[in-house]
Amino acid sequence: MKEKSNKICFLLFVFGFVYAFFHVMPALLPTFLKSPLTWGDMLDFFTPFTVIPLAYLLYFRAKKTLQSFDLLGRTRSLAVKIVLAVGFILYVDGHGLHLSANSIARLLKNMKESELFRANYLFDEIISHFMWDVGVFLISISLIILAYKLPFKSLSKVNLAFLYLGAAFYGFTFTVNGIEGQTVVFTFPAAFLGFLLALFLFLKRRKKGLQNPYLFFFSSAYFLSVLLFVYWGITRSGFPEFSELGWI
Repeated sequence: MKEKSNKICFLLFVFGFVYAFFHVMPALLPTFLKSPLTWGDMLDFFTPFTVIPLAYLLYFRAKKTLQSFDLLGRTRSLAVKIVLAVGFILYVDGHGLHLSANSIARLLKNMKESELFRANYLFDEIISHFMWDVGVFLISISLIILAYKLPFKSLSKVNLAFLYLGAAFYGFTFTVNGIEGQTVVFTFPAAFLGFLLALFLFLKRRKKGLQNPYLFFFSSAYFLSVLLFVYWGITRSGFPEFSELGWI
């Protein structure tokens, strides 16, 4: 069991880091490769090819461990599969819409009053971001619901360090995506809901002398996200995008 918990904790760290890297770095690589494509676009192309396989690997690891202890009920398993599948579809579809529409938007800077610009803006800045953020949130909820019965007795300091770091990457990025993507109306309450659900199940398992890496990871990540949303909203008297402030 210790070996399995080690692998899962490290995998959760990698998931948080990769999610952060592929969502934040493209915005920091604005140099054009060939107009209208930037180096950031090229990196962003690989986002779903990294995030989705890692999320599935987390699902597979948890499912395999639960099955070995006969702790996976059929109803819960089916519900998780449905939520996870919907999350994957929304994430990939939203990413595809954003990647293409965002590149086209660079050609329309002088056409802001046109129907073409408004149509592109709808897909680039509204529909795609909501699909993207709803997708990753559903993925996290499916992992929380699936893995909350993992029977790990304890987590080492190294494992806790991996979980804290991974959660910091995930929570920070979830907040950044919500603010820059103008989806705070969803991502802020979603972070609060994710935190409450993961914390409730974590404390419930802890009473039985068990420590769950998935619940620890997502409760920590969403708690950080809530704090960052509150801080940004208070200090900025709202939720202005980073691009509006000239930061990116």
